[in-house]
Amino acid sequence: MIDSPIPQVHASNGAHLGQLDGVSAVLDYGDAIAEEHATRAGAGLIDLAHVQTVTLEGPDARRFANGMFTNNIRNLQPGEGNRSAMCDDRGRVQGLLDLYCTDTNRFDGVLEGVSAEWFEKRYEMYIVFDDVEMTVSNTSPWILSLQGPLSSDVLTKAGLPHPIENGNHILSEDGVRVARKDRSGLGGFDIIVPTEKMEAIATLLIDSGATWLGHTALEALRVSHGRARWPIDGTEKSMVHELAINEEVCNFNKGCYLGQEVINRVDVKGQINKRLSLIIVQGDLDVPLGASVCHGDATVGTISSVARSEGRSLALAILRKTVWDEGTELRIETDQGNLQGHVAG
Repeated sequence: MIDSPIPQVHASNGAHLGQLDGVSAVLDYGDAIAEEHATRAGAGLIDLAHVQTVTLEGPDARRFANGMFTNNIRNLQPGEGNRSAMCDDRGRVQGLLDLYCTDTNRFDGVLEGVSAEWFEKRYEMYIVFDDVEMTVSNTSPWILSLQGPLSSDVLTKAGLPHPIENGNHILSEDGVRVARKDRSGLGGFDIIVPTEKMEAIATLLIDSGATWLGHTALEALRVSHGRARWPIDGTEKSMVHELAINEEVCNFNKGCYLGQEVINRVDVKGQINKRLSLIIVQGDLDVPLGASVCHGDATVGTISSVARSEGRSLALAILRKTVWDEGTELRIETDQGNLQGHVAG
């Protein structure tokens, strides 16, 4: 792993490297199916070295963030956090982030699908008369993520805190921040770690019962639970409702923010004609990304994510409203012929 501070740890555990969103990442440690099963039954640990962080700090940081992002930042207290979308003035998703209030006037963000450089370039132009200091980083701190039903047990054995509510976070005595964050559909935590502690914390979590988890297995878990990943499952024209994340990332009772008028209008009027959906595909053939999804003579979507999970071929696509009903039969057109599938519940 080129960007991780602990490449030797991954190498010693048999890591197989590949490309994830254009960067080097551990795809598996020899058996992605076993890693998925171990995580479903216990706790899997993944190194999210490609994920970057930002900090907003200053007397106006709270008001600034509340006016930029879709969730309610105004009421967050130290130890609390939430997930937001970063939208343009037309309400179209440009990126996602988890924002954690770490002090009265300080917010630490973990980015999804965008770089720290992109964040800085986009939002520095909005800081005009605001007393806000923006700090971005593509290195320390790093994100380890612990996923699975026994994640809390692993943290307890490791002597690390485990916040109860989604978005809540606790700073341990040795400077490691643990935030409740579900990336798999099974529940879990992000552990935000300084460079010098990465190897020690990773080793501690593995010794406490976690197993190494690669991105192939994590993708299988994510897709099987129908969870969007930005920007893989969307475009720069996607709305939060289309990605089926509106309830998670939006607060419809807060004050004005960038893109609010359009997002609120869509929510109030229910004007959503397409939405991310899970498709169960028949057979064992690979489903190509970008394949057209058809119903009858109409094209109703495009495959955005694929995975093999528990012996099934799965895919995600933003489908038109006419085929949302569970069990609706679909046709996936590929260069090698048509595949059959149906909408999952």
